[in-house]
Amino acid sequence: MLTGNFENKTNMQIMGDALDLAELQKTLYKVTSLVAGYKLEDSDLFLLLTHFSQKTESAWWAGSPGRNSVYGKAEVNYYSFETSPMEVLVLSSVLRELSPFLMINELDEVNIYLLEYLAKRAQSNMDQREVGTIKERIRQSMESSGIKRFIQDFRCYSNHTQEQSEEMSLQTMTGYLIPLIAGLFVRI
Repeated sequence: MLTGNFENKTNMQIMGDALDLAELQKTLYKVTSLVAGYKLEDSDLFLLLTHFSQKTESAWWAGSPGRNSVYGKAEVNYYSFETSPMEVLVLSSVLRELSPFLMINELDEVNIYLLEYLAKRAQSNMDQREVGTIKERIRQSMESSGIKRFIQDFRCYSNHTQEQSEEMSLQTMTGYLIPLIAGLFVRI
């Protein structure tokens, strides 16, 4: 089961055994494949998904567990990676909105719930009004623009050089989450 460490206010650590992280990778791959199916590999959403997926993969490919724990009689190795609470918030919101368009199974649903739970836990260190704004605008933009336009117009990077997603901040995200204008969503 994925867990999080919230001691640091700017970053959080996500931990799980190799199987947990592999299953999370599979869930991310389904969404990434959906985006690639629309031939939108240059979108911010594709970059966000692949960047998070790379972090997940590098945690368990590194080969050195970050923490050992005794579970009954068997020793379980936990692997971890760091990410920002903002990245988990945006990723979990996007996964929830795109899940109806995917063939997801129970493990995918569990992964989405776990990311939502981790995002909720991390939100205690964030401005709750802005957090609500981000989640609501992601939901509204999906409802009003349709899936392809949602993917095309999704923006989560502070500039056009598409920096690493750790650079996301509440101010950056709310700056990109422009409200609906005359029923047409310009960009989120």
